[in-house]
Amino acid sequence: MRYFIYLILFLTATSCSKYQTLVKKGTPQEKLDAAKKYYEKNDYLRAQPLLEELLGLYYGRKEREEIYYLYAQSYFGNEEYLLAGYHFNNFVQTYGLSPKVEEASYMSAVCSFKKAMPYELDQTPTNAAISSLQTFINQYPNSTYVEDCNLKIDQLRARILVKVYESAKLYHSLGYFQSAMVSCTNALEDFPDMINRSELSYLVVDASYQYAKNSVAAKQTERYEVTLKKIKEFKKEFGDSSSFQKDIKRISEKTNQELAILNN
Repeated sequence: MRYFIYLILFLTATSCSKYQTLVKKGTPQEKLDAAKKYYEKNDYLRAQPLLEELLGLYYGRKEREEIYYLYAQSYFGNEEYLLAGYHFNNFVQTYGLSPKVEEASYMSAVCSFKKAMPYELDQTPTNAAISSLQTFINQYPNSTYVEDCNLKIDQLRARILVKVYESAKLYHSLGYFQSAMVSCTNALEDFPDMINRSELSYLVVDASYQYAKNSVAAKQTERYEVTLKKIKEFKKEFGDSSSFQKDIKRISEKTNQELAILNN
């Protein structure tokens, strides 16, 4: 075991020594060859400094196009998606006639996808990622990457739906019934494919009832009538198939009872 530990330490020290010698004394071609080898081995930490230096050494030469693309990819390999996206975008603008433009555009969109936040956090980056992926699809409708972009958009939309769904429910849980009505209704109208649609529709009905019940007497009749309207809308969309049917029936009976008392 001790022998193997010494051997590993020796090989590591030798490897580091060779790399430092290459960085300090290597020719541009030696550095380029080494950078490609490191890149192919997914050793982006060593490839990246070499590629960065080579960008300056090969400025104005045809080799720089490949070097810059590998440089952008090295950031992606290191999971530095902000910088990777920047360099992929810059590659597209700088080398507009390159055969790598389509792939670079796709990778830029993927970087946006990687930066999207979990549903609990702000979804601004998620919306930006959807926009970036859709822009790629519009620009390259026949690309082999279109299917993957659509899958990624579906994943991001699902994340947004969960965010909207949880936010809409939160108002109801906190007892902010007027806000719950507005939030749940907006979620249903803005997202026809909303998850747990029947649950949010039920929460609209229940929030409307609770809001009317807790209102001043002068406003109750008007607000109970709104509740009956929401019940009709629920029944029109879900009929008797919803798991909330018993709850809807209960709210309907209570609402009519309260209205009868108020009218008398």
